[in-house]
Amino acid sequence: MIVRIVIAVFLSVVTGVCYLAGLSRLISGLLIGFGVLASLFFGILFVLPPGSERVSFSVAAPGSSWPFFLLALVLVLMIVYLFSYRTRTEVLDADGGGYEPLQRRHLQFFGGAVVLYLFSLFLPAVLLFPSDDAGGGSREHAAIMALLGATVFVVGVSLALYLFYRSSRGGTGDNPVLMKTAVPALFTVFHLDKIPALAAYLLVYSTDPELVFPEIAALALAAYIPVALFLIKTVPSDGTRR
Repeated sequence: MIVRIVIAVFLSVVTGVCYLAGLSRLISGLLIGFGVLASLFFGILFVLPPGSERVSFSVAAPGSSWPFFLLALVLVLMIVYLFSYRTRTEVLDADGGGYEPLQRRHLQFFGGAVVLYLFSLFLPAVLLFPSDDAGGGSREHAAIMALLGATVFVVGVSLALYLFYRSSRGGTGDNPVLMKTAVPALFTVFHLDKIPALAAYLLVYSTDPELVFPEIAALALAAYIPVALFLIKTVPSDGTRR
């Protein structure tokens, strides 16, 4: 366990250092690629026979796999966009004009984004994971509560990512992309990009087989789309890296 923790910490630090070293596009592509792998993993889970004794990680109930495969396709297209298209923001950065003078509000945006991002996971937890009180309600009621929780989660994460983006606009004359590298670096060091996969994992592997909702888990995992959009929008151009 200690070795796994050390490896995870080491990898997160390496990812953050790569952002600071100017490898933003490559690392962002790899992080979005993790979302693709997570989507394919969950999709394959629901293709396999439920409760199979031959597969140790099989799910306990059947479900649809197409939402996960569709999400994987969307993320693949976003990776293609990341590596093939130079956005207008990057052109502005190359001219030294695509940034805002670093001010206190950029740090306030960052702090608010962290708080909102964490609240988006823990606040709807009772709705996302209704299996603890399953005995008091029907499956339909549990599905509605889980859907509401997943919706709150995705909306909260999206708003938090917008605040992260606003924070990343800060820079200085010497380093106009200061926050464009620092914000994604801290975002990945603390594994905030992995939160959608965590929420989907907890929903798929519910303690009660009758309360496994694949479509709702796919909705929670779809929070990778705003995460990918944030990572794409914060990639600085080659000409502005310091």
